[in-house]
Amino acid sequence: MRNETVRTLGMAGGIILLAGIAAWMGLAHGCEQSQGSGVIAGRVTIDPQLASKVSPTDVLFVIIRRPGSAPRPLAAKRIDHPQFPAAFEITNKDMMIEGSELRGMVDVIARLDKDGAAGPAQPGDLEGRFEKNPTLPGVTDVEIVINKEH
Repeated sequence: MRNETVRTLGMAGGIILLAGIAAWMGLAHGCEQSQGSGVIAGRVTIDPQLASKVSPTDVLFVIIRRPGSAPRPLAAKRIDHPQFPAAFEITNKDMMIEGSELRGMVDVIARLDKDGAAGPAQPGDLEGRFEKNPTLPGVTDVEIVINKEH
């Protein structure tokens, strides 16, 4: 009887783990969001202490990544010559892999890039993160303050 109980508890733990992973990835039906899913929107501002480091040739990238995984973005929005506060909206059209969807837990990051080239942050680039990372698609009040210099 004890072996059956241990085996049952082990299977239940495995099912709970798989359900947690599915929810994190946005795969479970219970995580399907109604209208607004597949969209993340908000605005980016600059910390006043870094405002003097902004130049007219800078490019703003708003980047969506999977938390705790490779730094490769899931989606990105490029805004040339941004005026702050800069509004943004990222949808499934901005996904890096065509046909994929914006779902599951994500981190939202804004980078003011000095050379305008996508890729890892370089010295002089400015960056900020959404304070409520990780978040789910459907959030439309993302506020990011660029407050870090690389």
